[in-house]
Amino acid sequence: MSHSAHPIATSSDSAAEIRAARQADYVAFLHRVPFAIDALSLGYVTGFREDCSYQHTQYETLELPVGMLLSLGYVTGFREDCSYQHTQYETLELPVGMLDNDFRNPDLERYLERFREYEPRVGVLGDAYSMDEAHEYVRAARDLQASYPESELVIVPKCREAIDAIPEDLVLGYPRGYSDQLAHEFSDPADWRGRRVHILGGSPRKQVNAIEALTRPTLSGDPPADIVGLDWNGLHRGAQFGEFWSADGWDDSGRDADHVTVRKLVRHSLGRIKAFWETQGIWPETRLHDENITLEYEGPTPSDLQSAACAACGANVWTTDRGPFVAEYDIGEICGYCSYDCYFEHRTQNRLEEIVDEQSVFIPP
Repeated sequence: MSHSAHPIATSSDSAAEIRAARQADYVAFLHRVPFAIDALSLGYVTGFREDCSYQHTQYETLELPVGMLLSLGYVTGFREDCSYQHTQYETLELPVGMLDNDFRNPDLERYLERFREYEPRVGVLGDAYSMDEAHEYVRAARDLQASYPESELVIVPKCREAIDAIPEDLVLGYPRGYSDQLAHEFSDPADWRGRRVHILGGSPRKQVNAIEALTRPTLSGDPPADIVGLDWNGLHRGAQFGEFWSADGWDDSGRDADHVTVRKLVRHSLGRIKAFWETQGIWPETRLHDENITLEYEGPTPSDLQSAACAACGANVWTTDRGPFVAEYDIGEICGYCSYDCYFEHRTQNRLEEIVDEQSVFIPP
């Protein structure tokens, strides 16, 4: 029988050390609004990959000429205060808690430029596939530490040699998600013990297995890894199919429920994950950010409407006795209505949700 099958007696001091090592300083969720808003309110650290933003993700690299005749013959463009990517989101500001790198298209100089722009509290500089790459990232980390001493800087080793090349004051990124090189493929848990570690990706069940391997008592008395943080961003994919995460796996009971939106499913999953980490003793005791963060958001106004037609009945919203009513939804659309009844009916039938609750609805005086 393997040694891991036998419980190992621990002193109260070592048990306390393990509990402290397992408790993270932050749990991150990297996504766009409105999902980032809900995560921030629950205590997650929010952020995004360097080629994205809170307003949009993959569209960051989408470039369309203004006024060009495109494939179907339409001329495309936008209002002067907007762009192809977003409208009202320009006025929604959230702190950037974590900035990830574009691992599919890495460029350290570009990342450093983004880092200095956003000044995140956690920065994942890049993946080190060799000792030379590890040394390059370490030099970059030292430069950043001079100006941003409060930031946690993460370097992700992708070979055994890179682990030793990264100084102990820097955080090791433990690849657990859909990385091309997972940690267990090039290293043993003992290689990470005694180090400060961020678990990168993987569902909570996979992450907790990794945390157990890195922190549980060993016969040789190895110190536990210090779990600094972890992140996982896979909730949106399940929510698109009507599923939410639970400790027992993906649950599709919300698929046929009334008034369920993708946002509600993601928010429900975020709450379940937080509760899971609390029971595991991993959820942080304090927030990385100031507790008194306020969202700077300006709700929609009638001037934002680009159509006079009521989104529900088609009537002219400008000619009714009391109108227009305007709502901005978490799908990125701003709709106008000729009456409150039309607003309520259209919102309910289409399972829409405002981006920032009642702040996202303009009701005429």
